[in-house]
Amino acid sequence: MRPLAFFLCFGGCAALLPAPSPMPSLRDELPGGHAKCLVVFLPGAGDSAADFTKYRFVEAMRQKGLSVDLVSANATLGYYAKGLLVERLATDVIGPARAKGYQQTWLIGMSMGGMGTLLYSHDHPDEVTGVLALAPFLGDRSLHEEIREAGGLAKWKGPEKAPLASSSYQREVWRWLQAVTAGTEKGPNLYLGWGTEDGLGRAASLLSAALPEQHTFTVPGAHKWSSWKAVLDAFLADSDFTRACGPALD
Repeated sequence: MRPLAFFLCFGGCAALLPAPSPMPSLRDELPGGHAKCLVVFLPGAGDSAADFTKYRFVEAMRQKGLSVDLVSANATLGYYAKGLLVERLATDVIGPARAKGYQQTWLIGMSMGGMGTLLYSHDHPDEVTGVLALAPFLGDRSLHEEIREAGGLAKWKGPEKAPLASSSYQREVWRWLQAVTAGTEKGPNLYLGWGTEDGLGRAASLLSAALPEQHTFTVPGAHKWSSWKAVLDAFLADSDFTRACGPALD
């Protein structure tokens, strides 16, 4: 796992990275159908849709007895590098899945996929109920220091609202996060988690300071699947997601 690898490839190597259309995905539907909620997983750089089964994310959801359908999107590096992530997710994965009429839609992603959950939610705020971002990539360190030096996200003077673009998406995502956490723009119910030895934790702490305390989970560990699985377990033990997407009583 190289958490910043995708950001380094936004230039000349983008054409070399695969981004097949339609975007592949793996489904795990609730036996018997009629799930309350849709969960879409987005992998990190160097990972794939199959890793959510390999590292027992799907199993954890099923063991909890939740009323959910699960979709693991193979949203690999090429979609980010070519600027196709949001379009392909909407057309190939999330849009078709949501046609079944779920009560809620949640996105869960780590590292690059954590940023992916935010990029999609930025452009589709009416579709996404909530997000669990696991050690998300949140842009350049210089931008984090700018926000920190301003006194935190609430005090930071961000740019004017603008569409996402390759040259400015980092600042726009942070501007949008500021608006969402302040309640001035629509956005998902945000949850955040990371390992205490994770290099991306320092950036995540800037965002967590703007969230309710119970919406942040930290666990021992580094930037790896075992840490993210521990965060997922804590999230499933107590969150708005679990309360809303629990099994039907009838």
